[in-house]
Parts: sequence; C-alpha cells; structure tokens
Amino acid sequence: MTAYTIVITTATQGSEDAEVNTLTDEFTNESEVIGYSRRLAEELVELAEELQLEFDYSSVGLYSGDVIDEDLTPEHATFIGLWVLDAEGAEYVTAEEFAAEEAEGEDETADA
Repeated sequence: MTAYTIVITTATQGSEDAEVNTLTDEFTNESEVIGYSRRLAEELVELAEELQLEFDYSSVGLYSGDVIDEDLTPEHATFIGLWVLDAEGAEYVTAEEFAAEEAEGEDETADA
C-alpha cells in the first residue's frame, strides 16, 4: 500500500486564526485517497453549514507519500491536488489545474 498525506486547512470568516491538521495514511491507490478526502471535505462543508460558519478559505490537500514532517504547499513536488471548500460545496482541483491557474494569475499581474 502507498502512503499519502492529507493536509486540512480551515479558516472561518472574520477570524485571524487558521487551523491546519495533517495526517498520513496508507491507501491502495490515488483514486482511493481522492475518494476518502472528498468525503472528508464534504463533511467539513456540512459541519460548517450546521454551525453557520462561513469559510474565508479552506482546503483539503493531497500529497503522495509520507511527507508529514515537510513544509507542504501546492508547489511541493508530491502535490496531487486539493479540495477547495466553500458555501457551494467541495471542488477538486488537480495539481496541473492548480499550476495553470497560478500561472494565469501571474500573467494577469504582469499585464497590469
């Protein structure tokens, strides 16, 4: 079984504090970890609705391997993708899509 690291970040609207939880577990394949993290992301959105919280930004990031002791960002070589959480629900963004969106944002900044 292959190890994957899941990083959960949460920030509530109007809060200066953010919470980051990291866990590493073994899954059979990447599809299994994406399914597990999707359920986790959906549970977080449901919990926020029940508590009437609004997300400034929250995500569940996925990384290949046991990288729990590393500084993990979407630029990390093991980044697979992330679930972006908001009032509309959870939307999955692959590493490739994330990189393309970042590059597009940089191009718009350079044009300004």
